Amino acid sequence: MLAALAALAGVAACAPATRFEWGAYEPALYAYAQNPENREAYRTALERAIEAGRKRDAVAPGLLAELGYLHLQAGETAQALTLFQEERARFPESAVFMDRVIVGIGGQTAVAAAGEAQ
Repeated sequence: MLAALAALAGVAACAPATRFEWGAYEPALYAYAQNPENREAYRTALERAIEAGRKRDAVAPGLLAELGYLHLQAGETAQALTLFQEERARFPESAVFMDRVIVGIGGQTAVAAAGEAQ
C-alpha cells in the first residue's frame, strides 16, 4: 500500500504544469455565484491569478475581461478599458467581442488604434 502511494506521488510530481495560470479562479467564482457578497474575494482571486499569469506569460483567457467587467460594474471605466485592451492583445481571437465591449463603453479611439497597429 505504501509503495503504491509513493508511486502515485511520484507520477503526480511529473505532471506537466498547466498552460495557463488560473489561480483560485474556479472556487472564487463558485463562491461569488453562490453569494454575490463575496465580490471582493472574487476580485482578489482574479487579480492574483492575473498577476501570477503575467509573471510567466500565462494569463488564462477571459480572466482579464472578467476583472474588467467587475471594474466596469464598479464604475471604474478606465481600469476596465485597460483590462479589455490587454485581453484583446493577448488573445486576438477575442478581438471582435472585445472591440464591441470597448466601443460600448466609449473606447472607440482605443479600437481604432488597435486596428491601425495590425
